Amino acid sequence: MNKYFISNIKKLRIDYKISQPQLAKEVGLCKSQISYWENGERVPTAIGIILLSRFFQVSTDYLLKLNDDSAPVYVRDNFNCDMYLFNKRLKELRIKNNLTQNKLATEVGLSQVAINHWENGNRTPNANAVVTLAQYFNVTTDYLLGETD
Repeated sequence: MNKYFISNIKKLRIDYKISQPQLAKEVGLCKSQISYWENGERVPTAIGIILLSRFFQVSTDYLLKLNDDSAPVYVRDNFNCDMYLFNKRLKELRIKNNLTQNKLATEVGLSQVAINHWENGNRTPNANAVVTLAQYFNVTTDYLLGETD
């Protein structure tokens, strides 16, 4: 995971004066997940990124340091993460760019099986895969994850 994400979540958590266990409870995660992410030991899933961005009211792009805009963003009313829009948008972007799943996988260095699982809603990508796909398609992670239109 990139060092900016690690420093951003820790900084935001400290700015909010909230402990790792408190943050985990607020967003419905295990304390160990927050600790692993802050220590760079594990890569969060797309759902983890969405939950943190909603809680801290920042964009997923800011959280992942794809931009420097820390201005508050629109936050959905709850922390229910439905990956339907990600699945739909990934497939739409792939088709719009006349790519097969195999061609996209080759272009971005991911597996075709993973892309198939993501498009069909069988699995959730990690943050690194979301960033890679957003950069490839030249869209924001917020758009790809369904947080903005």
